[in-house]
Amino acid sequence: MLLQLTLLATCAPLVTAPLPPLAAAPALVVDDVADLLRRGKAELLAGNVEAALATFREANDRNGGDVDTEVWVLRARIAKGELDAAFDRVIELESEGRGGVDVQYLIGIARYEFGRRLELQSSPQAGGAYQEAAAYLKEVMEKGGDAYPDAWLPLAASSRWMGDTETASSAIDRALEVSRDGATLALAAKIRIARGAALMGDETTRAAGARAIEQGVRDAQEAAKALGNKKETAQQQADVYLQWGVGLLFLEKKGEAATAYSTAMGWDPTQVDFGQLFSSLADKDGTAAPFVDALKAGAAAFEKRWGKNLSSDAGLLWWLGYGQYSLGRYEPAIASFERAVSKFPAYSNAHWYIGLSQYFRGKEFDIEAGRAFRRYADADAVSFAQMVNSSPQNKAYPGRLLFRLWDSQKFVASADLAEVRLVADRSDPLLWNDVGLMSRDAGDFVRRSKAKDPKTTPMEYYERAWEAYQKALELDRKPQYLNDGAVILHYGLQRSPELAIAMYDEAEELALEMQAKGEFAEGEEEIVKIALRDARNNRKLLKRALERQKEKQGGEDGGDGRP
Repeated sequence: MLLQLTLLATCAPLVTAPLPPLAAAPALVVDDVADLLRRGKAELLAGNVEAALATFREANDRNGGDVDTEVWVLRARIAKGELDAAFDRVIELESEGRGGVDVQYLIGIARYEFGRRLELQSSPQAGGAYQEAAAYLKEVMEKGGDAYPDAWLPLAASSRWMGDTETASSAIDRALEVSRDGATLALAAKIRIARGAALMGDETTRAAGARAIEQGVRDAQEAAKALGNKKETAQQQADVYLQWGVGLLFLEKKGEAATAYSTAMGWDPTQVDFGQLFSSLADKDGTAAPFVDALKAGAAAFEKRWGKNLSSDAGLLWWLGYGQYSLGRYEPAIASFERAVSKFPAYSNAHWYIGLSQYFRGKEFDIEAGRAFRRYADADAVSFAQMVNSSPQNKAYPGRLLFRLWDSQKFVASADLAEVRLVADRSDPLLWNDVGLMSRDAGDFVRRSKAKDPKTTPMEYYERAWEAYQKALELDRKPQYLNDGAVILHYGLQRSPELAIAMYDEAEELALEMQAKGEFAEGEEEIVKIALRDARNNRKLLKRALERQKEKQGGEDGGDGRP
């Protein structure tokens, strides 16, 4: 900056001798290169990147573009987000052997920024970038860390990522000397809590570990305050409160930890690992009651802050439903699952737990249970099949519900559920048999009820039953399938009597063979015995009906049956 002098003219008498000439005022340079660099670094530390870049460029211009000042222009460009272009120039300087420690510092900073970018992309290459950053920055800071105060935080973060807790701890202490902003305090909380947890694993260092965690909790508290109650810091606030909760769990302060976790959920529930929390917040009896209470509080805080329309709490609501379900609180569980899947339809397995919740509420809710399973199968057939086939218990639930509906004479609902079960397994002849049985009874029910405009007509149910028995017979030719399939032709569809008789004949033959061999699956012997009896009786009735029909037709043609 130049010092400008203002001359004030005054009135003076005329003189004949000339006045002596005025000497030119020397320019006074206030802002030299070193001062500009100091100002730029201060702006950089304060987060004023544009101002820092402008100041560094001015210093570089005054310095004739020398590498000593160019490196700081590059540093500001990295901070501004011009990472790739700036890093290319840094590599050029390194290859030319110019810049010395300053260039090593820039490489460390740039690799740290690359690591952050890659981590956000969930790239496995993030580890390599962090490893390089930690190596470069550690060497630089050992040579003279005071010259690069902004590097303490990247060194701490990179070292933490690499599992070097000792370097991370010492670096974060120095970073806090530079700034106690929310980001630095949040990182300090993570580093100290993690280091404390490791120390608590050994009885000899347990007390030191507890002290480190206590300090980490205080860092988290201070970080939350520094970040402020601003929605734009939601993700950072959630992260801070999660660390707060982790620390309190290690200190065995579960109640306070639950409050911290609830607060985190109120900021950003997508940051919470609910699966891990489910077991971490269990009470002394191993139940999920504290977990449910924490999620209820978190859900209320989220809705108060963000309103009812955001879907970010869908995962929270799903886990709240699961916790309530595990406690046998079926009505609130259903409500939570329904809210979750309405906000995020991809949580289609919520329908499974809605179905189970309705099932466990009692028989009066069986129809709703079946409808929930149907919604799941329609929404995501693959997921439904995986859920049903994931365990013998899961496979049994729809079957138990099916026969509970059937026993309660809710035939239409049972027919629908029988078809839903096929979504999970189309290779089991027993499931096809159930579709045949339930469809037959649903057809009979609709026919008897004489509904004016049924959704599915009796004949449609009978056709469905016939197709199901045919499929069962393709998979396994059993006498019971033959008899029941023939019954559909005989009584329901009332067609192809010769085929029905042939099927009754085959049912009898196979039943007799099985009885002679004595080879039956568990519980099958009685079923085969009934199939044999029914096949014989049904065949007799069908033949008698055909004879009567012939007699009737003969009487109509000639009266006495003669041509």
